[in-house]
Amino acid sequence: MPDQSSLFQRLRRPVATPGMVHAIELGLHEEGRRRADDIDGRLDYVRHVAESARATAAVVARRKVPGARVTVLFLVHHPEAWYSLARVHELMIADPDFEVVVASLPRHFPGADGYRDEDYVSERLDHFGVEHLRFNSRDPFMDLDIIRTIDPDIIVRQSQWDADIPPAFATSELRFARLCQVPYELLNFIVNIIEDSGLNTVLDSPFHRNAWAIFCANEEVRAETAERAPATRARQFVATGHPKADVLSALDGAAPDPGHRFTVLWSAHHSVGEEWIRFGTFATTGPRMVEQARAHPEWDFVFSAHPALLTKMDEHAAPLSETMVADFWRDWNALPNTSVFGGGDYADQFRNSDVLVCDGVSWLAEYQLTGRPVVFLEREGHQPFSPLGERIIAGVNRVPNVAEAFRLVEALAAGEADPRQAERRRTAQLLRGDGHAAENIIAAIKTKLEGEGWQH
Repeated sequence: MPDQSSLFQRLRRPVATPGMVHAIELGLHEEGRRRADDIDGRLDYVRHVAESARATAAVVARRKVPGARVTVLFLVHHPEAWYSLARVHELMIADPDFEVVVASLPRHFPGADGYRDEDYVSERLDHFGVEHLRFNSRDPFMDLDIIRTIDPDIIVRQSQWDADIPPAFATSELRFARLCQVPYELLNFIVNIIEDSGLNTVLDSPFHRNAWAIFCANEEVRAETAERAPATRARQFVATGHPKADVLSALDGAAPDPGHRFTVLWSAHHSVGEEWIRFGTFATTGPRMVEQARAHPEWDFVFSAHPALLTKMDEHAAPLSETMVADFWRDWNALPNTSVFGGGDYADQFRNSDVLVCDGVSWLAEYQLTGRPVVFLEREGHQPFSPLGERIIAGVNRVPNVAEAFRLVEALAAGEADPRQAERRRTAQLLRGDGHAAENIIAAIKTKLEGEGWQH
């Protein structure tokens, strides 16, 4: 006969139903998530304390008064924009108050598969006659160690975009020195997309917030920046004029090379997708520009792509298909009246052209300084222009497609006046400084250092 007490004990045990199991699993999951959140919170606090310590150390380091000679390090990843720095570098080299070091960096432009092109950057600096170090170590933090050994008083970076260069050269790693920038563009004149963090990365990025000095074209640029960067109110922006404006203004009235034919300079931006500012039109205009070059064998055509567009073309980033890109290069390179400008020293390209056909962005402003007409291939739905940008863009001819653009170009080639000539002259007047921007930048640097106790 079965043991009655054992039977009753088994009957009293709870039965684990599917609902009970699910409830237990939910409870365990919730407890696990709570503990994970607690650990994440503690780690965030530790990271915050560590970052605060680094930031404090960086501030202390920046308070070091330079010696008799100020060590300035130029970090170059974008030689196509060297014009913004060339005159400043030239004057500093000749000034006994400065010890100047230049270094080439690898870069990562939109569409690229990792950091690359340091060899190209170095080659272009050689072309410009700029003596430089090469930061191309497999581990970029080894190059950061070299920077710390150099112990620069000032570091000049070409842009605020930390994502364009290896993390070793990010703002957080370099703020032990006084960070400076001469922007690669004359000014920002579009309404930038605000990131999820709330930052306006064109004017109010972590680099801007940590910068010792950002040198800008004029007080109007500084005032608009102050409105769009409430955290700093542009306190670190210094209106000096822009060195690039000085170079390009000298081209107004400058004669082209002997044997010059009517030349169309065509510039294409990299924002060809649906993300970011959406100015790029190459996917649709590329084949049409080939057609125009075929239709006008009496003219010369020069294609100048934004470096990041070339990267996207190489990687076949949407909407640029492999077939479309291959067909374009085949057809463009086959024509006797077409060429490609590789970037960098573009004043001569401006001087030897008669009209710019462009979808954005910085050349829409810069080319107006040359006294030549601009035809803007305007993509529908692009980011809007800022109030200052609307004044800048008044000097260009806005057209919706290549056909409209070349109706105007043909009229210009026949000798008709630029319909936007008066507005273009007003834009040029707005952008021109006193012709001594580089000198003003160096004077501003010395004044700021003297305010910190520097003696020379």
